[in-house]
Amino acid sequence: MSAQEIPPEFDDLLNRLLDSPEGDFSSTDFDRFQSILENSPEAMRQYFEYIDINTGIKSDWNERLKSLEQIVTQQTPDSLATQPAPPTSTPAPRRSHFINYTLVAAASLIVFLFLERMISGHFFWNQPQVVQTETPVVDLPYIATLTRATDCVWGGDTPPKFSGQRLLSQDLFLEEGYAEFRFDTGVRIVIEGPTKIKMDSACCATVSSGKVVLHGYEAAPEFALVTPQLTFLDIGTEYGAKIHADGEVDLHVFEGAVRVDPNQDNELFTESIIIKEGQARQLKENQIEDIELKPEDFKREVPTNPKNLQAIREETRVYDSFHPAVISDPESFSDWRNAGIGWKTPWRNRLNGGDPARGDSQPLKSLAGAKLADDQLGLVELRKGNTAWRSLEKPVRMNKDAIYYLSFYIQKQNSGNSTDKQYGNLSLQTSAPAKHQTRILLGMSSQNFSTLQAGMQVIENAPPLQSNKTYFFVAKIVASENALDQVFMRAFAPEETIPSYEPPVWTCATDPFRDSSVYDQVRLHAARNAEFLFDELRIGTTWDSVINTQSPVLAP
Repeated sequence: MSAQEIPPEFDDLLNRLLDSPEGDFSSTDFDRFQSILENSPEAMRQYFEYIDINTGIKSDWNERLKSLEQIVTQQTPDSLATQPAPPTSTPAPRRSHFINYTLVAAASLIVFLFLERMISGHFFWNQPQVVQTETPVVDLPYIATLTRATDCVWGGDTPPKFSGQRLLSQDLFLEEGYAEFRFDTGVRIVIEGPTKIKMDSACCATVSSGKVVLHGYEAAPEFALVTPQLTFLDIGTEYGAKIHADGEVDLHVFEGAVRVDPNQDNELFTESIIIKEGQARQLKENQIEDIELKPEDFKREVPTNPKNLQAIREETRVYDSFHPAVISDPESFSDWRNAGIGWKTPWRNRLNGGDPARGDSQPLKSLAGAKLADDQLGLVELRKGNTAWRSLEKPVRMNKDAIYYLSFYIQKQNSGNSTDKQYGNLSLQTSAPAKHQTRILLGMSSQNFSTLQAGMQVIENAPPLQSNKTYFFVAKIVASENALDQVFMRAFAPEETIPSYEPPVWTCATDPFRDSSVYDQVRLHAARNAEFLFDELRIGTTWDSVINTQSPVLAP
């Protein structure tokens, strides 16, 4: 019999085995059925498909064998599995459907044990042991961000690497310089080296020694600053605290008030005290003394070193003004696909190659409100399903510790009354095919909501944006090698001032997630019933590099 052929009587035997009255399936029938299974893999496959449907056995062969083994060992009498059938010269005993089924299961088990041994070299109960060598990854929550750092020298084993870095609960030692942390509750802390601080949670930090200025946030829950002897709780507060090595504290309250609570091992304070705005106290182990309020003794904000254009240029990885080298007549035919820096290819209409991307150039216009250089003028209009792809020289890598910023201008044109297929966006994608394609996407939905997509998350926030109005989108991408990743996005309206530092409040923010993708493609897209304008695209490593209106191409 050919291994691929199924005898015609197979279906009849299978149906009679499982559905016929008791005793109707003889030993001869059973022997014939077993022979077919042994010689026809296709018959065996059909048999298991039937069993899968009726018993829920998994498709994996090892899982099937385990299920069948359990059926045989738990439900089949030992004598039935090991003894030969009764002689055919005597009347066959009546068999129940239960016994018929287990006989077939036993036969199937024998066949598959043989196949398993031939294919893998061992039986499923004798699998080679795999030694687990990797330490399980524990996803700790982020609690704060290092927003600014100037002239910093860090000590300790795990110092922050760059401004914008998201922080887990950890001990930090700033030997020199100034740093600002923004906790996820909105509270800001400015420290001056040398200071030892531990991030306990989004609502608590411990300072062993050093100088700290805390800026409270009204919408935040009460924030606790713990020192060796005392705990300070802000009441709509800005205050400065100098914590000495012996645990004494000089407390200066600039705004609001501070509640001072004793720690458990402090016998001085038996109850809380309130220190009000304009007051300063020296809190010692056994006494409280009035001291002069001296705001000038504290760095209430991190001093900054102005950056020149060359420094910003070095922090800019990608730039595109969509300004064509030659303006055609008509202008819409101008070649906008090769402008900018940081690209490997021109804009094209398919992911990996293809024709030049479709889209109309407007070389003398700009969505940016600021005065621009001549070579910054230009924007591109995509409509009716247009898609443009371009490859990056330096990909956005989510598999390493890094911070990326991305910005662009976008305007949705009024495309009639239809609300279907009216979205437009910019996304980072990978050219490597994957079973589950991931991307980071920023744009406007068909209902005009600002949209952020990253990992498996899609966030749309109200209120809706307006058609025929320009918005400046800025995203922050937090990439981590061993911790979680996160993406933030802010949509600025024309009347809003772009801050010099990343904002405390974002329009959309993802929950932390895992992504090890290497995004080497940028895609612009306008849906089938939509028209969108795009302009001034930047990718950089700092906030400054993506909000500066000067052209990095002009840097010396």
